[in-house]
Amino acid sequence: MSDDEGASNNELLLMAAKQDSEDILEDIFSQPGTYEINYVDSIGNTALHYAAQFGSLSAVELLLKQPNIKLDIANKLEGDTPLHKAVQYEDANVSLQIVRLLIEAGADPLKRNKNRQKPENLVQPDSQQLKSLLQQASMALQVDARDIADEDSNGDGESASDSD
Repeated sequence: MSDDEGASNNELLLMAAKQDSEDILEDIFSQPGTYEINYVDSIGNTALHYAAQFGSLSAVELLLKQPNIKLDIANKLEGDTPLHKAVQYEDANVSLQIVRLLIEAGADPLKRNKNRQKPENLVQPDSQQLKSLLQQASMALQVDARDIADEDSNGDGESASDSD
């Protein structure tokens, strides 16, 4: 592959995520096999980290549509996931939208960084709506885990699919 412009599609992917450039992202995504959706740079950030960190809402939406995207990659510096980055974005409204998208896509709100902080611990005190969203997602995960364990230990549950 020739790099006429000097940047690989992986590097362009990171740049486009930072700049919320839908056109560049769509161009890259139209070239399967020329990029790695979970490509990490020297500090361990993926395009999803950068999109979340820079409030690139459109980029987050496009990235989440890509097959095999990993939502919970921890970077090398702080051990932050994209969800950790999203909660720290300065515009509370954009932050809330990105956090909601990440959680709906399956990002883990219980994952801790190197400082043992969950994303919820990084929310600004005045962002009650964001804190509430993360608490609800955390509780839902914990309840689901207990429900699965309870169902497995019961042994009396029948399959819901009856053959006709």
